[in-house]
Amino acid sequence: MIKPVVKPVALRPGDTIGIAAPASAFDPEAFRRGVERLKGLGYGVRFRDDIVARNGYLAGSDGKRVAEIEELFADPGVRAVFCARGGYGSQRLLPLLDSSLIRRHPKLFVGYSDITALHCYFNGVCGMATVHGPFLNEIADLDTAALEYLFKSLSRTDPWGESPAAGLEVLKGGQGAGALTGGSLTVFSMTLGTPYEADTAGRILFFEDRGEKPYAIDRLFSHLNLAGKFIHARGLILGKFIPPAGWTWGEESYRGEIRRIVLDATRPYRFPVVLNFPAGHCNGNVAIPFGVRVLLDGEGGRVVVEEACLSESGGRDTQ
Repeated sequence: MIKPVVKPVALRPGDTIGIAAPASAFDPEAFRRGVERLKGLGYGVRFRDDIVARNGYLAGSDGKRVAEIEELFADPGVRAVFCARGGYGSQRLLPLLDSSLIRRHPKLFVGYSDITALHCYFNGVCGMATVHGPFLNEIADLDTAALEYLFKSLSRTDPWGESPAAGLEVLKGGQGAGALTGGSLTVFSMTLGTPYEADTAGRILFFEDRGEKPYAIDRLFSHLNLAGKFIHARGLILGKFIPPAGWTWGEESYRGEIRRIVLDATRPYRFPVVLNFPAGHCNGNVAIPFGVRVLLDGEGGRVVVEEACLSESGGRDTQ
């Protein structure tokens, strides 16, 4: 039986977007420019006065950051919640969040990188579809095509169809379909063995990351393998993997290391694997929905979103 998924209400022109800072402190100037870009697109913007608070490397205390998220979800005037930036800190909030409040007030939620921890929580604990997409602090400088695709997609109540992802490299052929899950490879792996660990059975996995040396990527994939996370998966999409600072052998050399590691990790499994999906730490960060069905075509090198992730009025669906 397919577990129903909550599909938040789609974004409409003139709606108010709430901004949360659940992880690291951020650049106030980039934040201001992102807010102005949203307003220029015709959206209202709402955030707490203390969103710029700092607690060491965090955007305020755990309590402040939890309250910020819960206030935005409970606010009937807010249609969507975007994250200011990632960095670190989201996983600290998971045991503190009120899942019943989130379930009562499902909202469109957008973020990536460290925000992977919250995607795992909202998808798994709350049963709510979410969107892996750009931060508020990146909106002002986001590639025009990616920005247009983002807001066009966030207004749709039908399936998004084929993702704009030309040039995917097929590492392993075949086809697979299932609900999409994943995010930052590092953060996703850190949920293993916790109550917030993502279920990967029957699902398409998506991973991206930045700044990790090849041996660290190998360790993370080995961890997923030892945890049995590939056994019943239906496919694997690799987004952008950005070399660590000081990597002097070129981007193609780094990508070659990623290829080798991933092929070795997935050798026992017969699902398709593609590389270079344009999502993650890159200017053309293409939005993709978590929690709904996608088709991974490992023959044609395509990713097709086959199920709507947003709705007209909010609610559960079992498409």
